[in-house]
Amino acid sequence: MIAGCNSSTAPAFTDRHLDKLLAYFEAIHWRAVDAGKLQPSCSRTAIFRRRGYWASKNTNYETSRDRFTGQNMEREIAGLEAQMQNIGFSKRYCTAIAEKVTQGRTDAHARHLYLAALERTLHAKRRASIAV
Repeated sequence: MIAGCNSSTAPAFTDRHLDKLLAYFEAIHWRAVDAGKLQPSCSRTAIFRRRGYWASKNTNYETSRDRFTGQNMEREIAGLEAQMQNIGFSKRYCTAIAEKVTQGRTDAHARHLYLAALERTLHAKRRASIAV
C-alpha cells in the first residue's frame, strides 16, 4: 500500500508502482494455475496469457508507459524540428543542438533534454525575430 493512494489515478501511484502491482497479480494468477485452482486462459487478449508476460514486457529499464511516452516525444521532436526548419534553421542546426545536450546518449532522458532544448531554442529564435 502506498500512503495516500486509494486509486490508480493518485499522483503518488507511479507507472513503476503499477508494473509491480501487475507483476504481483501475475504471480498470484500463475500460483493458482500451478495449484490447480485456475485454468490458464485460452483468450488471446488475456493479460496473463503466458508466464512472465508482464515482467518481460515491463522491465526495470522500460515500461509500456515509457514506450508510449517515447513515441509521443518523437512526434513532438519531429514537429519542433520542422518548425525550426520553417523559420530558416537547417536539420544540421538541430543535430548540433542534439549533440550538445545529449553528449552522445540516446536514452529517453537524453531525448527529453533534446526536446526541451529545441523548445527553448525555438522560443528564443521567435522572440529574437519579433524584437528585430
